[in-house]
Amino acid sequence: MYSFSLNAKAITASFRIPESHTFQQTLPLPPITTLIGMMGAAMGFSLEEAFSFRKDINLKLGIFGSHQGQTRDLWKYHKVKTEVSQKVTIGDVLLRELLVDFSMQLLLASPDEKEVSRLRVAFLEPYYALSAGSSDDLLKIISASEIVEASQRPCKNFQNTILPGDHTAVYEPLLDLENTPITESVRSPQVHLLPTEFVFHDDERRVAQRQLFTFVGSPISLNQPIPAFEVNGTNVVLM
Repeated sequence: MYSFSLNAKAITASFRIPESHTFQQTLPLPPITTLIGMMGAAMGFSLEEAFSFRKDINLKLGIFGSHQGQTRDLWKYHKVKTEVSQKVTIGDVLLRELLVDFSMQLLLASPDEKEVSRLRVAFLEPYYALSAGSSDDLLKIISASEIVEASQRPCKNFQNTILPGDHTAVYEPLLDLENTPITESVRSPQVHLLPTEFVFHDDERRVAQRQLFTFVGSPISLNQPIPAFEVNGTNVVLM
């Protein structure tokens, strides 16, 4: 597999859990569909083209990252509602969670060296502006590593990353609570059932497939090792 990693930052980020609406909770890291959309924006693709391109080159993605704070933003908006064959505009509010001072490292890997090189250039000179969730949260690419031919190895220790599947019953925490600063957040792994594939029809898309993912926060050790790549001393699993 040929791979490279990207270092990126955003002042704010928000990765809405698909089922949340008036209270828009955020995931701690961008899910796989957001990462594919980000890749598509860099390449100048539509979302449908981005999903197709990923399949064509067997592109795998892995991520780890963190944020320095979290807040909530109250939005007031107007929506149009039909009542007795008449359209009425009414006001409403929603609460949106935001991650503050967000940073991440994204790993991209594929057997196609030529397309991996093309991807690296696209991220350094993106066709469209990149965002960390919504269009308000601009993402800045800080640096990109060189392309290397890398292989996976068995790993047990993970933190601030995403693992495919549900691993909440097969891990041990590695955090030393007695020596952890009171200002440091402690986050147990959380599992979400998230979309991984869409069916596209004109401007409409519907979820075609979902998969469980474990979002790891504070350091953990799995009971059994799983294949992973090492990026700057951190273990990352490809999705």
